[in-house]
Amino acid sequence: MTAIRQAIRNAAYASGALAAYHRRRNAATLTVVMFHRVLPADRLVGADPEYTVSADLFAACLRFFRQHYNVVDLAEVLAARSSRRRLKERALLITFDDGWADNACVALPLLRQEGLPATVFVATDAVADPSPCWWQETLLRPLREGHVSYEALWRLLPGPSAPIPAGPDRELRLLLRFHDCDAAARARALAPFVDTAAQRHMMTLDMVRRLPSDGIAVGAHGASHMPLSFLPSPFADLARARTALAGLWNDGAGRPQTLACPHGRWSAEVAQAARAVGFQLIFTSEPWLNATVDGALSGDVLGRVDIPAHQIVAADGSLSPDRLATWLFTRPQRPPGITAASFPGRLAAAQQEAS
Repeated sequence: MTAIRQAIRNAAYASGALAAYHRRRNAATLTVVMFHRVLPADRLVGADPEYTVSADLFAACLRFFRQHYNVVDLAEVLAARSSRRRLKERALLITFDDGWADNACVALPLLRQEGLPATVFVATDAVADPSPCWWQETLLRPLREGHVSYEALWRLLPGPSAPIPAGPDRELRLLLRFHDCDAAARARALAPFVDTAAQRHMMTLDMVRRLPSDGIAVGAHGASHMPLSFLPSPFADLARARTALAGLWNDGAGRPQTLACPHGRWSAEVAQAARAVGFQLIFTSEPWLNATVDGALSGDVLGRVDIPAHQIVAADGSLSPDRLATWLFTRPQRPPGITAASFPGRLAAAQQEAS
């Protein structure tokens, strides 16, 4: 059945029917796409395949965006929220999460080549850390590659052993356990897993400071990169992140007005804390298109669609335009501010249909 469905999609894209459907159906929407890492083919080994695309694949995605969307910058989205300016039809915003160094070194030249803007949401503790290896990547890579068990990592830290969690949030609970411990103890526990030959994982503060002059807007991705809905005080983490970013620009022009929630975790309380800190837009990882009204955004909580390589490539590893079209064009549309909990079962069904 899947092969038949894919054949139908291929034919629809080749005939132009899918693009016509998109032009009609998604005229009054803002699509926000979410990337993490962009690496040359010879550096893909070891990177998380769920959150990494090759430079060639990213470049092909940019050409696809130019063909089917009006790519906008963050200032235009903020203006649409305040009704100062209307968004163009089929608007699309390109975003990156975390603040990986390859966003500046690999993705930025490709964006320049296509003349497209983007936004990077920065985890401020990670970019301020002088260590070349981000401790969160150092922790998760051996787990991802099967070199060590979850239970072994959980027990690495000294002190009383907390119960080992079960369920879908296990990885986040592991991150929280290492985040909450003493930094020196964490460094000792992770020392055997540090890749001493690795290039620096994250941007430096200077690299972040230069992004606006290269046409790249900067938003916050929390300070600690912990899931905000798990923290006792999301306000404290968000305030620290906004202050750290604001301090990079003496004129105050760089004070971030937007937040992307780490790990996609958010709640009404998180949204309220973000507003209290001063954020005007809150980007989630809810994979739907944001409906607009006469080019304006009616709410401040926006959905984003992740772009995982395995969902959009052909058998030879190159971009499959029909797969990317289906992945993006057929997403459910929601007014900004609506949550997945308001539509039980619909999110999973939409993801299954798009796969």
